[in-house]
Amino acid sequence: MQTKEPPKRGRSAGYSTEIADTICDRLINGESLRTICADPAMPARATVFRWLASNQEFRRSYARARESRAEELLDEILEIADDSSGDYVERVLPDGKVVMVPNVENIRHAHLRIKARKWILARMAPRKYGNH
Repeated sequence: MQTKEPPKRGRSAGYSTEIADTICDRLINGESLRTICADPAMPARATVFRWLASNQEFRRSYARARESRAEELLDEILEIADDSSGDYVERVLPDGKVVMVPNVENIRHAHLRIKARKWILARMAPRKYGNH
């Protein structure tokens, strides 16, 4: 007796310009492809990679979206570096005198945020932002 395969459930793998545009818009706005593809309304990552391999228009749009996201990351790096709020905190000395001292945790956290964005940039566009 031959068993029938159950009907496939899930997302369609057929290319959609509308979905491709949505993916690119969401990438530009800072969402990762992993997050986008976790959305039940979006295709799986493997599908997106197949679209990239087979569809030149989508490949170009995707590349432009990634470039735009890289520019956003650069802006974020500058904002983090330029934001000195929280870099100093007031401390009261035993004699009651109030002094400003570096907030080492805040500075370290800002450094980590910058470093993470630089690392991502170097992977997104190694020729442009990598260490050469």
